[in-house]
Amino acid sequence: MRKLFLITTMLAFSATGLWAQTGGDECVVADDIAVAGFGTYVVAMTNVGATTGTDPAPSIPCAVFGQNTDDIWFSFVPDADGAIDVTTCDPTSWDTDLLLYDGSGGCGALLELACSGDAVTNPGPCQGFYSEFDAPTAVTGGNTYYLRIGNWGASGTGGAGNLTINFYAVGTEICDDGADN
Repeated sequence: MRKLFLITTMLAFSATGLWAQTGGDECVVADDIAVAGFGTYVVAMTNVGATTGTDPAPSIPCAVFGQNTDDIWFSFVPDADGAIDVTTCDPTSWDTDLLLYDGSGGCGALLELACSGDAVTNPGPCQGFYSEFDAPTAVTGGNTYYLRIGNWGASGTGGAGNLTINFYAVGTEICDDGADN
């Protein structure tokens, strides 16, 4: 009976894309997120005990970007071409900064693709300030991408919450982005 419960539980988590990871403290030890197929992937994260990396500040315009202290890292390799929307919206989470990098050249040659200090709108039920990219970002199947999440404010102001990645097929209508695409 216990084996059946264990197998059922494992299948339930794999079908929903809910994974318990915390995020690596530096790019080179980023926690991998298995992105296999279009859908929504929810990953538990915490930056409690993380240190502030020496990685550069965003180079592209970024809405209300903070200090990005105590940053943590995730990596993923999509299995197909598509687009992603990433958010830290979670009523139990903390005020975050969020960056997306193309990591095809490894951690020493990251190419910044998107960033957010505060989302444009708060659809609820999110924490007061959360991060979300302004528009879906195109990704190429087989390429490595890195997500970096840190505190908007000073070191030690972080916490735990969920990171959500929505992976769409290219050309798929995205109904909540305010555009006719």
